[in-house]
Amino acid sequence: MKFAILKFGGSNFKSVGDVQHVISILTSLKKSSQDMRYVVVVSALYGVTDKLVNALRNLRDIEINNFLDDLYKFHRNFLGNDDDKLRSIVFSIEGFLLGAQLIGRVPDFVYDTVVSHGERCSAYVLSEIFRKNGLDFSLMDPKDFIVTDGKFGGATIILERTEENILANVDKWISNDVIVPGFYGASPSGDITILGRGGSDYTATALGYCLRAEYVALFKDVPGFLTGDPRAVSCPSLVSTLSYDEADELSYFGAKVLHYNAVDPLRLRNIPLYICDVTNGFDLNRCTRIVPEKTKVDSCVKSISSSRDIAIVQFKGRNLGRVPGVLGEIARAVASAGINIKFVITSQTCISLIVSRKDGERVMKLAESLRLNEIEEVTFKHDKALIAVVGEGLLDHHGIASRIFKAVADGGINVEMISAGASEVSLYFIVPEEAEVEAVRRVHDEFWGGSQDGENDR
Repeated sequence: MKFAILKFGGSNFKSVGDVQHVISILTSLKKSSQDMRYVVVVSALYGVTDKLVNALRNLRDIEINNFLDDLYKFHRNFLGNDDDKLRSIVFSIEGFLLGAQLIGRVPDFVYDTVVSHGERCSAYVLSEIFRKNGLDFSLMDPKDFIVTDGKFGGATIILERTEENILANVDKWISNDVIVPGFYGASPSGDITILGRGGSDYTATALGYCLRAEYVALFKDVPGFLTGDPRAVSCPSLVSTLSYDEADELSYFGAKVLHYNAVDPLRLRNIPLYICDVTNGFDLNRCTRIVPEKTKVDSCVKSISSSRDIAIVQFKGRNLGRVPGVLGEIARAVASAGINIKFVITSQTCISLIVSRKDGERVMKLAESLRLNEIEEVTFKHDKALIAVVGEGLLDHHGIASRIFKAVADGGINVEMISAGASEVSLYFIVPEEAEVEAVRRVHDEFWGGSQDGENDR
């Protein structure tokens, strides 16, 4: 049996009318490929995850029964009728909310259970809407088969354990098309753990790996990766093809169109990934295709992304570059605190760690406990932005770096740090936060000239 994984994001479900786009895509695909089993992964209906997060933030001020009743009515409006099972699903988190309200705090396991509740509700609602439109999908709960490492707030899927669980019940997947809530799995001890914001992408690609899918398609409200952020550049064009490495770099450093872990499962089995605008249907000529093969464009630059989610912690000392093991000691202390280092820049007198902004102060506090004689001073900067320029052959192509930095310099923007060579497909640099948009615009104009007819359209 052949499988295809289709993921539909929350922006595809802003209204009842939006669901018809999804139904049209599914109906068309099922007619054209009758030997294919489809696994549909869904996010929460538009805005529901934010409602749940806000409820947890303001738990002492809300009336829980009223909140859940409103949540039920919101989902019922999509369904078109009262439904006792839907009400039961919506109210199944009541005990978690009441318990957290009683103790005056939200434990991690409660947070992940509540925040992932939108996906459970939407999967039921959509399965019922599909059924009314002649599409029969079996509803499955990922806590029964997706196994994670148990890290609350941003878990990693254990692919081997998950695959074992699916194959142990493979008849359920073969006998009918399936709909699955995205965004969460369960730890080895059974606690629900979310996969980070946008984690439904990751759910879809993990299922693609486990079922050895022909392809994975992610349907969103954008047609895929663009040459630049539309908020920064006036005429970004669609990037038609990216390699796994290029997509990884873009998603890791700012491009929000794809979850940062989504490519990893597909890479292991060379499964293609398509990112499509739901209003275009499954049109391969109007989407981004992510594949194992490396493809180049004439300029080598395919896309530019940026992020303000960085903090720079600098460890300074006259002998840092001469004494072995200092960087290792710092990295071990940071890792033991569960903090991810985005990248490191070193010199003879300074070690610079780039981490998420929320982790910067935590690293500063850790530095106080290191007691390394070689460290004379530790500084912390958080008002910075990282710019990533991505493309196969970027570092092999003469003159590309000079064009990038001349474009930035011509805008009077100071480049404070540069990282090149760690990846063959990317170059990063850091600028003041207030210069982020202008830096992206200037680099984009250097390679695309503000035209929609960029080299990535070829």
